[in-house]
Amino acid sequence: MRHAILGFVALDPTSGYTLRQRFEGSVRSFWSATQSQIYRELHELEATGLVQVEVVPQEGKPARKIYSITTQGRAELARWLAEPVEPAQLRDAFLLKFVFAAELPPALLEGHLTRIAATLEATRVEYRARLDHPQIFSLARSERERVLWRLSIENGLEWCDAQLGWIARARRELAGVGTAPVRGNDEKAGGRRGRSRRPS
Repeated sequence: MRHAILGFVALDPTSGYTLRQRFEGSVRSFWSATQSQIYRELHELEATGLVQVEVVPQEGKPARKIYSITTQGRAELARWLAEPVEPAQLRDAFLLKFVFAAELPPALLEGHLTRIAATLEATRVEYRARLDHPQIFSLARSERERVLWRLSIENGLEWCDAQLGWIARARRELAGVGTAPVRGNDEKAGGRRGRSRRPS
């Protein structure tokens, strides 16, 4: 979180409120932040000298705090960017349920798939809109930075497409299989149950 904030502040001095908007409009698909988290991190970054704050008076309104990155903050951001990154560790509550869903009524599982597909479709529409939103790219300092931002959004689009494709395939394959126990497994289970009984 702190390095994401440093990255945004390095683009352009900004307020905590505007930072929240930038999170929402750009990286929310893979890194979310609440307003309270942003302000907490800003205070810590200021305390450690990684950002500095300018209080800007506003007529008839509370003064605005505008945060900008310091030389020390740029050095910390550069250090973080140079560090190797471990692959993402997937934790998916639906997939965990899916593994154990053989005895779930098919209609109930289909309902889960329908809701997830609808969410993915809505997310895909949101990502597509970001690609055509000039404000997102207006802060890009170079063509390379613009390309990096576009590719990060397209990553989200391709992830949605892959998940939607998987759901379509899962529906096709599940439509062709029943819920009756496999005969061999059923016999094994019966055998285990028989062996567990004590002689009378």
